[in-house]
Amino acid sequence: MSQDMQAVTIHQFGGAEVLKLESVARPEPGPDEVLIRVQAAGVNPIDYMTRNGVGVNRGWQEDQLPVVLGWDVSGIVEASNSEAFKPGDEVFTMPRFPAMAGAYAEYAAVPAAELAAKPASIDHPAAAGVPLVALTAWQALFDNGNLASGQTVLIHAAAGGVGHVAVQLAKWRGATVIGTASGRNQAFVLGLGADQFVDYTACEFDEVVKDVDAVFHTIPAELREKSWRTLNADGILLSITGPVPEEEIQAEGKRGTFVGVRPNGAQLGEIAGLIDDGTLRVEIDTVYPLADAAKAHQQVEARHARGKVVLRVAG
Repeated sequence: MSQDMQAVTIHQFGGAEVLKLESVARPEPGPDEVLIRVQAAGVNPIDYMTRNGVGVNRGWQEDQLPVVLGWDVSGIVEASNSEAFKPGDEVFTMPRFPAMAGAYAEYAAVPAAELAAKPASIDHPAAAGVPLVALTAWQALFDNGNLASGQTVLIHAAAGGVGHVAVQLAKWRGATVIGTASGRNQAFVLGLGADQFVDYTACEFDEVVKDVDAVFHTIPAELREKSWRTLNADGILLSITGPVPEEEIQAEGKRGTFVGVRPNGAQLGEIAGLIDDGTLRVEIDTVYPLADAAKAHQQVEARHARGKVVLRVAG
């Protein structure tokens, strides 16, 4: 087998035009790692933010480039240094985050502990759209928000990648769900199980939503003030779009926290089970070939996707 592979790299920060498909060295798996033959890779907002130099690489210098972008991976184990997985196993993962993972490539070496068996009921492009959004929603709502049956949660951008998964997970947990999105997405969001839909283009959401137990804040930081107003006295604001300053939390007299997603193979295994039993689905908007990574970035950056955008690497 060739020791080189095709990958999408950046050699400088900038717009989508800096994404280049080229030949690079194939990674080798270390101890307790596996080498995945990547079939598909998900594209997320953190990808274009990193490409712009303001994502996980904030403060990097360009002499630390080139790098291969991407974190969401679905593929087939090519070689394994772990007893947990063997060649031929179909797996999915969000490895190493926030360190670079190199998902936009034909091969990726990842820690076995961050892997899970791919859901059997969906193909690789669909599975590649799952890990980052599902782990973000799971860790925000359950690990940080302790969302429980009977509570009410406001989920912003409920038609987006993270939001549409959060709606379904919250309903599975037994919560009442209020989702915000533009009016064209009303049927989609209610079809996911939301109990109430708020068209943020037609009204101010803080004027119609009150007394919720949690807000999943996936929208710009300048809108947090409105989100705070929707919470009850014991409520919690769960932000994935930036840290919540302690002085702001104190001024509001409520709870708030920033949720930074982390790899978790065990949680991915639970999520895979929910997909296979029909509880959870991840909407795939568009699948691009790896060579069209720039087009994929442009679509995600323009916020024109309902659900997820994915790169097909093989097949």
